[in-house]
Amino acid sequence: MSNNLSLFGSVFVALLLSGCASQALETPVETPKIVQTDVPQPTLIIKSEPIKQPLQIATWSPTPLMGRLTAMNAGYLRSYRNCLVLTDSKDSLPTDENSLLLVLADKSFSWDEGEQTLVFEGKPYKLGDELYLGGGSFSYPIGILTDEVEINWKQCGLNRGWLGG
Repeated sequence: MSNNLSLFGSVFVALLLSGCASQALETPVETPKIVQTDVPQPTLIIKSEPIKQPLQIATWSPTPLMGRLTAMNAGYLRSYRNCLVLTDSKDSLPTDENSLLLVLADKSFSWDEGEQTLVFEGKPYKLGDELYLGGGSFSYPIGILTDEVEINWKQCGLNRGWLGG
């Protein structure tokens, strides 16, 4: 009898639980209300563009007592940190490792800022053009002629240059 009672109890509990579960499943689930809120529009941040300064060209004033520099160099005329430089490759970006600060004799050239053109020995050179130039290389600040060069070296970020013109 106790087996029958326990079997009856188990069946009763199973039916009771399944009935509760089916009632819970039959009750529709209440959907949450969607609340519209005002999302603030993102604030536009306007970055100020740096004012473009005229390209700096390093110059020096050779004297007859200095002699003549006879080495030859070829490079591509580029701008690096707003300074005129010679780079060793046309396709790579100018860096402090592949660029020489171009230092020209003060009366040997002219610069057209609007056209971004250097006129040297009567020939125009645009940024990116190849330039063959006599002169000599030097390092800053240990070079012999670095006191003769007029430019802000730290702004250009270079410690090597080509003295030409």
